[in-house]
Amino acid sequence: MKKNIALFTIFWILLSFTQSEMNGYISLFENSSSAKYYKYGKTHYFEFFDNKKEPINGKEYYIRYRKYGWGTTDTTYYRKGKEYYYHIDKKTLVESILLPIKPELGNKWLDADESWSYEVIATKQKFRTPKKKYANCIKVHCKQLTDRDSKKSKEYFLFYSPKYGYVGNVNHKGKVLSYLSELKLNAKEGDKIGGK
Repeated sequence: MKKNIALFTIFWILLSFTQSEMNGYISLFENSSSAKYYKYGKTHYFEFFDNKKEPINGKEYYIRYRKYGWGTTDTTYYRKGKEYYYHIDKKTLVESILLPIKPELGNKWLDADESWSYEVIATKQKFRTPKKKYANCIKVHCKQLTDRDSKKSKEYFLFYSPKYGYVGNVNHKGKVLSYLSELKLNAKEGDKIGGK
């Protein structure tokens, strides 16, 4: 686990948010030389994209990897439609809405299997983390409607910045569960991100 994290961090540098910005509530157009580092409780995870898209079921998807501090990696496949960003379950080939491209107060949607509901409940929302304060975020209420994900809480609130994309989430009591801690765009060999 430590070896994987150490190898990954070789390629990234610590960077303050004032030095670079992304653009959009969902950032799909990054590549493997860009990464986000999130604090997640007492641990962390990295997110970065592959340089290539993958064709799935007749459509092309961006590939995002998430490496967790405890050593596991998950892969998610995203695409941008006309009105929504989507992600697909590669096993079932079922696609779900991730977020409207132009989110507005009151937008509602469900996962494809109707196990989770989502609603944009605030715009121009502030989100404060130990690293940064974000302005003009949208706040999305997500609620579990079935017991499909029994190990997860029944309710979360997600925050998306128009400049940085997903910046974190809180539980139903407002406790911050995860947040964007560092960002690196266009890294060069030897650069690092995450950890001290």
